[in-house]
Amino acid sequence: MQRIQHQGGTAGWWGPLFGAHARAWAQTWEGPAGWGTPAYHYVLDRARIGLGTRVLDCGCGAGRFTRLAADAGAVVAGIDAAEGLIAIAAQRTPQGDFRVAELEGLPWPDDSFDVVTGFSAFQFADDKVRALGEAGRVSRDVVAIVIPARVPDSGIAAVFTPLLPLFPPDALTSMKDSGMFALSAPGQLDEVLTAADLTIRDDVELNSPVTFDDLYTAQRAFIGAGPMQLAIQRSGERTVADAVREALAPFIAADGHITLPAWWRVVLTRPEAPQS
Repeated sequence: MQRIQHQGGTAGWWGPLFGAHARAWAQTWEGPAGWGTPAYHYVLDRARIGLGTRVLDCGCGAGRFTRLAADAGAVVAGIDAAEGLIAIAAQRTPQGDFRVAELEGLPWPDDSFDVVTGFSAFQFADDKVRALGEAGRVSRDVVAIVIPARVPDSGIAAVFTPLLPLFPPDALTSMKDSGMFALSAPGQLDEVLTAADLTIRDDVELNSPVTFDDLYTAQRAFIGAGPMQLAIQRSGERTVADAVREALAPFIAADGHITLPAWWRVVLTRPEAPQS
């Protein structure tokens, strides 16, 4: 797999993009009906997160998962590239330890956590092996990874595809290697996990459609997505907003709700013990 290097590192590249519409992201993608809820609860259950479990969420965004983990009794921490999202996560869970940091350089000692998670996060790293290796280094027991599955059937991909001409060509090349679907092709994640010394112990595919109450909310969600800022910078927000609205039209139900089909691969791994 090709490894790219963004100037300023992963956080330096993605942080300003995902932070540009932090409040919109928090209220839509990480709202009460946000995309990750079934995956969050699956990981909470399968990783046995409860009272006293030490949990680090990598790419924690606005802190929806860490709030759920804290409600289950866990001691939580989170890192993200976007300062605006980290600020919201800290507001949601004041007792948590939230930091702006690189996926490839976690600022904690070895074995600091019982469980480390990454919900649609590790695929954005420039160096995915190093990022997952870092997750394994600070985890005593479980590293959980959630990435998009069944990309050709994904409603999110269906919305993004008509927008590709609005992006700078170099950004499209970059996002193939560091972007939402960068670990979704068959065998890609498995190859990186092997290189990062992480052993799969649980591997499932969840059918988890993404729903929005109305077209305005869905449009706001997509405009607030980090990668979309690259299209906005090149083509203007009005042009992008109009294109998003048109791409969402096939998914509007009679009652105005929007449902995007989505499947997520949820992999729980165990860090391999260092050889003496």
